[in-house]
Amino acid sequence: MTTATTPLFQWDDAYLIGIDELDYEHRGLIDNLNELHEELLRNVDRDRVDQTLGDIHARLTAHFALEERVMRDGKYAGYATHKREHDEFLDDYVDFLFLFENNPGLGYSVMIETYLKDWVVNHILTSDRKMSQMIRH
Repeated sequence: MTTATTPLFQWDDAYLIGIDELDYEHRGLIDNLNELHEELLRNVDRDRVDQTLGDIHARLTAHFALEERVMRDGKYAGYATHKREHDEFLDDYVDFLFLFENNPGLGYSVMIETYLKDWVVNHILTSDRKMSQMIRH
């Protein structure tokens, strides 16, 4: 897929947390969010947007499972709190998918992508960074 002329957001090395496999996953997630943004800008077929939203859900689920394994292997003391953040976010994401599915319209699409971007960036820069610092020391 071609790159959007106005991506939702650009990768920034400030998002690196120092755990290569998780940094790789974070980059991929940002690519998925930019793909969704481009599809919404181009008004692509509703089924294609639904597929991308499903792909993002699958990526998030797999990414969180990997991150939780890293935390368990690293004996991260904040594991329970961090996992709860993941679980709550996935619940919220499913709620957004339901709203999007049952109330077609740009408003929910923009709300989903804005919420995703804000949550992902905040989570990487706070919770993931803190976890990484504790595990790597």
